[in-house]
Amino acid sequence: MAPVEIRRLTADGLDAIGEIDRSERIEVSYAMEDGVLVATEVDRVVPPWRTDGSGEHTVGEKVGFCRPIVERGGVLLGAFDGRTVMGVAVVEPSFEPGLAWLAFLHVGRPHRRKGAASVLWEEAERIAREAGARTMYVSATPSGSAVGFYLSRGCVPAPDPHPVLHAMEPEDIHLVRPLGE
Repeated sequence: MAPVEIRRLTADGLDAIGEIDRSERIEVSYAMEDGVLVATEVDRVVPPWRTDGSGEHTVGEKVGFCRPIVERGGVLLGAFDGRTVMGVAVVEPSFEPGLAWLAFLHVGRPHRRKGAASVLWEEAERIAREAGARTMYVSATPSGSAVGFYLSRGCVPAPDPHPVLHAMEPEDIHLVRPLGE
């Protein structure tokens, strides 16, 4: 397996999102119930993002979500295998004093379990620490794969979900990761 190369991209690099096949079969879904993370067995197929238009579940929607974050100082990261986009992440290292926000992290289906998500996470965490963040905030898609990934990185359910971020993605699982020293 070739090493994953991480590159910082400009806002023009948001087009790389269109190269990500986010499709997956979800067998576990999470929800927060009375402050407790609860897993439920499901059988759901998530299709790729549509490439037409800008509505829900389209590449245009995802680019439109990420663009203002990058334009106000967020960092766009791409994970590459040569010239192939494996995944993309957006971190806003100074969302609030002491708080970084991992706004976006997706790895394409053919590139999963090859280290791309881990390398994107590690770089986002490094950038956040360098900016002085003490905590990383993540609102994760409630799938078993996404929530499991973040839990394995030391994230825990946010005791008090951020009101703005929770309002943006109320169905997501809101997590925090203390960054320490």
